[in-house]
Amino acid sequence: MPSMVSVPVATPPAQPAKCGAQSVQGHPRGRVCHMDASVLFEPGSTYSFVSSYFASYLDMPRGYLNIHFHVSTPIGDSIIVDHMYHPCVVTVGGYETRIDFLLLNMVDFEVILGMDWLSSCHAILDCHDKTVMLMMPRLPRLEWKGSVGHSPKVISFLKAQWMIEKGCLAYLAFVRDVSADTTTFDSVAVVR
Repeated sequence: MPSMVSVPVATPPAQPAKCGAQSVQGHPRGRVCHMDASVLFEPGSTYSFVSSYFASYLDMPRGYLNIHFHVSTPIGDSIIVDHMYHPCVVTVGGYETRIDFLLLNMVDFEVILGMDWLSSCHAILDCHDKTVMLMMPRLPRLEWKGSVGHSPKVISFLKAQWMIEKGCLAYLAFVRDVSADTTTFDSVAVVR
């Protein structure tokens, strides 16, 4: 089992913090190793992950795991994880924490913060209100409020074709508005 940082070191920001809670609206973004990153808070994951693509920009060596992990994906596949980055600085709301990341080949997010990070930051997730609160000791509360909806992610045909060739699942959907008037054979004019 890899040695995970169980309690992150929280360093206050350079500017003095205001009293009370700090609130952030929309899709969570953070800084990982001093680079902006798209972040997923994932309480269903025991560990935290960094994407292969994002990791290629990290200016730090990756290490090998003594024990390989089999990570289950949402579509039921299993991916073997055998590399890690130790320790990485994760900055949220101006506060620096440290965590080990397992290297995972994923597309949608650059970083997944799992229970190892969430629990060490005393995170409270409220699914009904779509909020994530970090209640780190001796620091002001930091809260993310998710947006009601999000725009769909659109990719080009070439990107889709490349992803399918790499083994990604693809679905072709035919969507029809059932509330709209439908054309019948009787309504089509016939020329004789």
